[in-house]
Amino acid sequence: MNLIDAYVYEVTRRLPKKSRDDIAMELRFSIEDMLPENYTEKEVKEALAKMDDPAVLAASYRDKPMYLIGPKVYDAYIETLKMIFPWAILICIIVSVVASIGLFNGEDAVLTVIINTFTDIIVNVIYVISQIFIWVTIVFVIVERVGLSKNDLPLTKKGTPWTPEDLKNVQIIPAKKIISTGEIVFSIMWTVIWAVIYWNADHLVGIYRSTEGTGLQLVMPIFDHPMLLSYWPLVVAFIVLEIGLALYKWNVGQWTKNVAIVNGIIHTMSIITFIIITSNANLYNEATIPYMAKVLEMNIPSLLSVIEIIWIIIVVSVVISTIMELVDSYKKAKI
Repeated sequence: MNLIDAYVYEVTRRLPKKSRDDIAMELRFSIEDMLPENYTEKEVKEALAKMDDPAVLAASYRDKPMYLIGPKVYDAYIETLKMIFPWAILICIIVSVVASIGLFNGEDAVLTVIINTFTDIIVNVIYVISQIFIWVTIVFVIVERVGLSKNDLPLTKKGTPWTPEDLKNVQIIPAKKIISTGEIVFSIMWTVIWAVIYWNADHLVGIYRSTEGTGLQLVMPIFDHPMLLSYWPLVVAFIVLEIGLALYKWNVGQWTKNVAIVNGIIHTMSIITFIIITSNANLYNEATIPYMAKVLEMNIPSLLSVIEIIWIIIVVSVVISTIMELVDSYKKAKI
């Protein structure tokens, strides 16, 4: 078998018929020009090894690429998907959770509500991701086919061909210093969910009992709702600070000294405010203590002692976990 003919065939069969003969002639000339006058099969193999893969070479001869997303815009395509997907997932989760919390009145079974919410989240996330993938792909296919520049060099994030000058803007960030988009998304999602729970605590946070056939049912709220809502200016302030901190981290993209300091200040203030608010005895529903004492068959003083111990454990756990998180952030900033 003539290896040159086989290679030329593998290239030209992927091309339009009208251009096959000319390209085949050009290819044969290029290959034979690399060979000595009386070449051997070994020398042919060595020459062909220097050539591109037939499929790749064929693609270079075509007016339009054979691939869906080519190397010219592939990096920009992947970066766009990476940027959009987390925020789309965040919005889907928040919308689903907020809708479920807003519609929950304490009468429906908690387990049923959780299952329905989880199902809605999965369905919505799959639908949104598929739609984003389809439309972003279509846009980049059009960009690939129409072209943004006259050369075939891959485009950078700026939408222009790469040049050595772009290296001046490259930041080499150690892996441990990087603040991932997933971390930012989770932080914002957690803040929004707790905010929604705060404003709906009267029918979410309370004492539940198991009822036959319907699951858990809300008996009474734990907090005195008017008293709890009296702290709304502080809550709103910290919601804004937490979301602002998340966006600040996203913008910087890595743990730095300034990021660690701002993160430490906001989280320390949050813990102090949390302890002050939860220490207010008037914050809790007076009816909960007698009801729990009756259900647990305990006297009220003993129950109050147990609750106080539980409260101390919760506060200490929150403080310790916060301190560990702050120490870890400072370590990352020093790397």
